[in-house]
Amino acid sequence: MSEEGLSLNRGSDRSEQRGGRARRMLEGALQAIAFLSGIVLVGLMLLVAISVFFRYALNQPILGSQELVQLGMVVMVMLAMPNTAYRSLHIRVDILDRVLGSIGCFLTDMLARLLGMAVLSILVVKSWAKMLDALEYEDVTNMLELPVWVAYASISAGMALYAGVLLLQLISQFGNWREYRE
Repeated sequence: MSEEGLSLNRGSDRSEQRGGRARRMLEGALQAIAFLSGIVLVGLMLLVAISVFFRYALNQPILGSQELVQLGMVVMVMLAMPNTAYRSLHIRVDILDRVLGSIGCFLTDMLARLLGMAVLSILVVKSWAKMLDALEYEDVTNMLELPVWVAYASISAGMALYAGVLLLQLISQFGNWREYRE
């Protein structure tokens, strides 16, 4: 979504400064986790390439590489999703937009964001509880004994930020409701 699309404040200079600062902080956090997600992706690509080379060229598989890839994929995807949603880089199906009209689009966008926030909130609460259990019982993977709480923590963090993005988009939607009539 463009910067104008997420503008949360209308009115005084002071409220615009706070809104701009909050938006910049959110964008900074989203860029940081997207960067971290990219680093994980590059590491996973290298691991898979080296693992394939070792398996087929040297007939010596790297034990535990599958566990690393599985955990890494969870971390990478969960940390990339909030930034993808914020920048509107995800797939959007607009088959019914012409049929529903501007008011219908406004309502379906609002409903989709509200349902998304509800589902993500449940996911955050459940994954946070699983993370605490994994920490308490020291859950690890079978082969490499990697801590699994990291995966649950990335799910919680990524989905909490994603819910925050949806909330900001919902607020922005109400601030720009006139655009739906055009």
